[in-house]
Amino acid sequence: MAARIISIGNQKGGVGKSTVTMQLAGSLTRRGYKVLVIDADEQATATKWASMSDSEPFPATVVGLAAAGIKLHRELQKFVDQYEYILVDCPPSVSAPTPQSAFLVSDLVLIPTRPSLADIWAVQETLKLIERAKTINEGIKTVILLNAKQPNTQLSRDAAVILTGFDAVLLKTTFHLRQAYAQSVVLGGTVHDVPGAKPAQTEVEALTEELLALLKSQ
Repeated sequence: MAARIISIGNQKGGVGKSTVTMQLAGSLTRRGYKVLVIDADEQATATKWASMSDSEPFPATVVGLAAAGIKLHRELQKFVDQYEYILVDCPPSVSAPTPQSAFLVSDLVLIPTRPSLADIWAVQETLKLIERAKTINEGIKTVILLNAKQPNTQLSRDAAVILTGFDAVLLKTTFHLRQAYAQSVVLGGTVHDVPGAKPAQTEVEALTEELLALLKSQ
């Protein structure tokens, strides 16, 4: 069976795309799936992340394909028979051809956003790109993940209300602002490698469960 392709994208930087990509990759691998991370961002965050560990290698394979640009969808096809899940860490920028190319062959696009107005505006721009991709890839699903949430704040509540009105599924899972996510980068692993990071681990597992359920319904 060909791999399911999940693109993680947002037209704004700093929203947590690489964090979500790497945590999800680790979680899927822990469940026994063969996972490939495509680092499509010239900043190469995912690639650098995977190289941080001096002991255990990162659980999923990470390949840098930022140079593929508009031909990324063709490059992805070379891997679909070798893996069960392919996660594409997309670069920011509305004008970048890479996300548009990835969306053409994605089963699902996951849009992380922080609870700020600037980030939410970027979600709207990303949704426009996905709409263009739907002219070719009609079956693509779109979901939004509220990231770096701070509990019991009006900003987070307002962001959730606004995002619910968008033409995409706002996931029940949220990622809170936790040190464990930053610590996992230093370790070159995931929050499952961070001692005492149970709350973050629970969030990552909840995200994995929710996305697997959505993909199975396709």
